[in-house]
Amino acid sequence: MDGPGGPQVQGDGLSSDERAAVRAYLQRSEVRLSTVHRVASALLSGAGLMVLLPAVARDSVVDVVHALVRGSVTAPDVLLLVAVGTSLALPVTALLFLLRDLTQFYFHANHIRHETGETFTPRLTLTALRLPADELGPEAAARLDAARRTDAAVELLVPANVAARARVDRRLTVYGLGDAAGASDVGRAGALFTLAASHPRDLLEEVAKVEHGMVRHVLRGQTIVLRYVKALLALLTTAMATFAAAAVVDRSGPLGVGDRAWLAGILLVWAPVVVVAVTAPVRWLESQLRSDGATHTAVSDDPELTHVEVVAIRLALVGLVAAGAAMALSLGDGALSDQAQVWGAGALAGSVVVTFAALWGWAGSSAPARLVSRT
Repeated sequence: MDGPGGPQVQGDGLSSDERAAVRAYLQRSEVRLSTVHRVASALLSGAGLMVLLPAVARDSVVDVVHALVRGSVTAPDVLLLVAVGTSLALPVTALLFLLRDLTQFYFHANHIRHETGETFTPRLTLTALRLPADELGPEAAARLDAARRTDAAVELLVPANVAARARVDRRLTVYGLGDAAGASDVGRAGALFTLAASHPRDLLEEVAKVEHGMVRHVLRGQTIVLRYVKALLALLTTAMATFAAAAVVDRSGPLGVGDRAWLAGILLVWAPVVVVAVTAPVRWLESQLRSDGATHTAVSDDPELTHVEVVAIRLALVGLVAAGAAMALSLGDGALSDQAQVWGAGALAGSVVVTFAALWGWAGSSAPARLVSRT
C-alpha cells in the first residue's frame, strides 16, 4: 500500500492504476485484433469471388484449347498448348498461395506438453479466454473454480451422453490427451480447454500473449494483402489474354499459320505484362517509402513479400519461351505475308526486350540468382 491517497498495491505488485491500464490495453487489443480479422475475412470473400472468374472465362479457354488440339497437332500447336497452360496455371498458383496464407492466418500451432511427451495441434489463431488468475481473491477464485466444475458448465463442452463422450475421447486420444483427461467429464472439459489453448494466465501474462500475437497478425496480414493484390492482377491479366486468344480462333475450322502466329503474339504480350503486373505492388510500396523520405528500401528483398513474384515470373518465362518458339516456327513456315512476318518478329523481339527490362526493374542483376534460388 502506498501513502495516504496513493494507489493501492495488490499482492501481485500491480497498483490499481496499473491494473486499470492493463485492462484498458487488453480491451484496445481486442478491438485491433477484430479489425485485423475483418480485413482477412474481406480478403477471404474476395478470394472466393476470384474463383468465379475462371468459370466466366470457361468458354474462352475451351475454345482456345479445342482449336489447338483439333485435327493434326503440329509442333507449334504443342508449344502454344504449353504457353496457354502456363498462362492459366499462373493465376491459379497465385490464388492457391493466397488461400494457403489465409488458412495459416486463421490457424496456429498449439504446443501441448503432457506426461507421455508433447504434441502440436492446430488451433484457431484467437485463443479461448479465461478470466486472468489474479483478478479474483482466494474466496472468489474458489467459487469460480467450483462453478466451472458444475454439470451445467461442463455439459457445454461434453454433453452428458455416451456418443458425445466417445467422440470427445477419440479426439483427445489422437492428441495424446486421453490419459490426462481421465474418465470424468470435468477432465474431458479441461483437456478441451487445452486444445483451444486456453490456459490460466495472470494479467501480465495475458498482455505478453496479446503483444506477440498482435505482431504475428500484422506481419501475416501485410503478406496476405499483398498476395491478394498480386493474385487479382495475375488473374485479370490472364483473363484478358484468354479473351483475346478466344477471339482469334475459329470454332469451325482448323488453325492456320496466321492464327497460330496471332496466338503466339498474344502470349508474347501476356508474358511481360504479367511480370510487370505481379511485381507492381512491391514497386508501389517502395515508391511510397521513398516518397516518405527513405533513401533505401529492402521490400523487394523480403522473401515473404516477394515469393509470389518468383513463382509467377518462372511460369511467365516458361510461357514466353514456348510462345516464342511457336512464333519462330510460324515465321519459318513461309506461309505468312511479309507484313505478318514483320509484325511477328517485332512481337517476339519486343516481348523479350520488355521482359528482360521488367526483370531488371524487379531485381536488377540479382534477378537470375533469385529465380533459380529455392527460397
